[in-house]
Amino acid sequence: MAQALEVAPHVITEGSTIRHSTLCTEQTVVEIEDETVRTMYDDEEFVYPREQLAVDLSVGRFEVVS
Repeated sequence: MAQALEVAPHVITEGSTIRHSTLCTEQTVVEIEDETVRTMYDDEEFVYPREQLAVDLSVGRFEVVS
């Protein structure tokens, strides 16, 4: 199981916070697996394909808060 997602210059780990650039919602990364990244916002769970989230971070759809 992968514990981090690297998108230069950031490294995202479990506990990291990411912000959706359009919705301005902050999601907490709760699990990083080989194929998926699971996040939580309020009581909602989101599951992203790992590669897609990396692309979304690199093009600015998400930004790393912490």
